[in-house]
Order: sequence, then structure tokens, then C-alpha cells
Amino acid sequence: MKVFDEVPLKDLDRRERQLTLFACLAIGVLAIGTAVLMYPVVFGHLATPADKSLRNAFFGFCGLCLLLAGYLWERQATVRRLRRQMAEDKKRVAAAQVQASEELLKTMPRLSSFQDRLPMEYRRMVATGSELSIVVVSVKMPSPTAGHSAEMGMLADAAKVISRRLREQDSLYLLGGGALGAVLPGMDAGRAEAVSARIGEGLADAAGATNRFSYKLDLLNYPVNASSAHELLQGVQALLPSDDSIRALAEEALA
Repeated sequence: MKVFDEVPLKDLDRRERQLTLFACLAIGVLAIGTAVLMYPVVFGHLATPADKSLRNAFFGFCGLCLLLAGYLWERQATVRRLRRQMAEDKKRVAAAQVQASEELLKTMPRLSSFQDRLPMEYRRMVATGSELSIVVVSVKMPSPTAGHSAEMGMLADAAKVISRRLREQDSLYLLGGGALGAVLPGMDAGRAEAVSARIGEGLADAAGATNRFSYKLDLLNYPVNASSAHELLQGVQALLPSDDSIRALAEEALA
């Protein structure tokens, strides 16, 4: 059984001000009541020095009550000011994170660069007798109403996770709305699957317990899944999301 009702977060500041005002009023009422009861005893007769000391104690008590009420009100004002400063600092940090995410995505090569790089990597792997693997990561927000900043931050976090698990010779591309592609030259299918698993673990950690975004990993390999660069490119294009789930990642936003 609940004794007190729950306070909504949006009404927290107002309820806190009400509580502070109530505390100050309660102190005032108690002080006035005590002073009224003490007054006849203190000021009934002032014939001796002891009576004058009692009068000084009475005025001291009244002054302390006023100081206590003023102290509570001043502390509450300080807490409100610090809380506003924290909220402003949080907004500035969030804005800086959004800007950093946008800058990161702007510097990433796009689908056109991927289309140019893939044939060259394919010819190089064929000449050396090596394999070529491509990991395609599709990420999307669980809610279509998420804001632009949340979408940009989510995709930038996914890009950071993937890049930390790649080698120096590997490359990462922004293939489209919510799709990232990692080119892994000289890596066979077995090792590429291990890299894909590590990427999945990192993305799961980045998504957190609240699952702020979901993801899908796909792996293509030459010569296991394709026999030419054209087939590899077709396979990658078939894996790209068709609904542009990251709606805020239009080319003009990242230009």
C-alpha cells in the first residue's frame, strides 16, 4: 500500500519548491508558537539580571529560527541553480557528440568509393591467389520516431565499433542509409566469420541492455559466394536496406 503518490519527473522541480516552502513555513509556525508561549514567561517581569538574560535568549531563539528558514531557502535556490547548470552542460555535451558523429560520418567513404575500390581489390586478390571477404552491417533504430541526433550517434557508434576490429589493410564504407561495409582483403571465409562475430559482440555492447538499435551481419566471400567482382557488388547491393531505415542520413545532411 502506497502512502504517498508518485511524483512525475516533469513535476519534480515544482514539488521540490513546494516542499522547501512548506519546511520554511513549518519552521516559522513552530517558532511563532514557541515564542508566543515563551513571551509571558520572559517579559512578565524584568526585575533581575537573570530575567534580562532570558530575554536575550528569547530574541536569540527567534533570530536562529529566521536564519534556519533563510538557510533552507538559500540552499534550495543553490540546488536549483546547479541543476540548471548541469542540464545546460548536458545539452552542450550532447550537441558536441552529435557534431562529432556527423564529422565522423562525413569523413567516411561512400558507396561510390566502394564500387571503385572493390574491382581493384578483386583483381589484386586474384593476382596473388588470395581470398576477399566483405562484411555488410545493417543497423536500424527500434523506433521510427527517433530523432536525427540519435540516428547519427547510433550509426557513428556502430562505425567506431567496426573500425576498432579491423586491420590496417581493411577499409570501412558508408554504403547507404543504415548500412556499413567492411572490405577484408586476403581473408578467407573462416577468419572473416570470426571477425564478423567480434563485430557482433561489439555492436551488442554498444546497443546496451536497452537495445537502442538493432543490427544484422552478412558475409560475402570470393570465391565461396561469388566468382567475380560484379557478383560481389551485386551481392552487397542486394543486402542494402531498401527502406532507408536511417531516415536522417540523406546525402545533403552528410555533404
